[in-house]
Amino acid sequence: MSYDLYFYKTKHNTLTEQAVSDYLNKTLPFNISDYSRQWNYENPETDVYFLIDWNDPNTDKEDIEIWDSFDEFEYLNFSFSINFFRPRYFALEIFPIIEKLIDELDLYILNSQDEDDAENPRKFEKGYLQDQWIRHNDQVSVSNFVELNFKFMPPEKSNAMWWFQLHRTELQDSFVEDIFVPGFFVINNKEDNKLYTACVWPQHIPIILPVVDYVIIQKEYKSLFKTVKESGLVSYDAILKELRDYFEDFDHAIPNLKVLKQYNADKIKQKFNSLKIDKTVEEFGSGVGKDGFVNVHP
Repeated sequence: MSYDLYFYKTKHNTLTEQAVSDYLNKTLPFNISDYSRQWNYENPETDVYFLIDWNDPNTDKEDIEIWDSFDEFEYLNFSFSINFFRPRYFALEIFPIIEKLIDELDLYILNSQDEDDAENPRKFEKGYLQDQWIRHNDQVSVSNFVELNFKFMPPEKSNAMWWFQLHRTELQDSFVEDIFVPGFFVINNKEDNKLYTACVWPQHIPIILPVVDYVIIQKEYKSLFKTVKESGLVSYDAILKELRDYFEDFDHAIPNLKVLKQYNADKIKQKFNSLKIDKTVEEFGSGVGKDGFVNVHP
């Protein structure tokens, strides 16, 4: 089940289909498609994705009557598609990109999902398409929640995760010193069947620590004549309780970050290796994709 939009121009607009293709090739990031008439946006950090297709012209009479029979508008044979049953942050990332495309190429949209006018190309106010997709996505997610065995995460929590992931590479590249910026994981707990967020912290290295439910610490230390390696979950609260004095607040557009710098990382080896691991990741639960849950439930 998907949300689909179709791109039109006014008949006096000299924009060509090839110009639309050139624009997408130049401006659309994260295109993983090998097909020259399709743009498959897939952000490796956030796992947000959508499709834009350059379709063949309609030849069937009935199709022409539906898509190509407007007095003032010409179908450009481009369409956009995004799936339903996704976290709301898909819309927060995708629709600013689509709005920019619409504005810069002066496009009109035939929106078959629209409650006001689903039969004519038109312009939409900024944010309208985003809000509409979220509303429809919430509705179908609730109605199919039990049947399709969906997982739930509160939108405030998943939006915070998305915002961090969206800026993670930019944050990592901003450092002159060597500071690790971990990515988020989502884990479905075996016991309560709820979703929890986590990030990895290897061997007490300098780190930017976001607000997560759990930190997956990776210990490596000498015991007698052998090297011991341990990995598992420690709650974020337990990390701060034991090591708060070594972390500093980090001022950034991403809120509530903590940073452990090298001079403090050097001091905490013993404390880090003494942290009590609650469970291994395998004992706790299994991983869930960042597109593998919804933000509503019955």
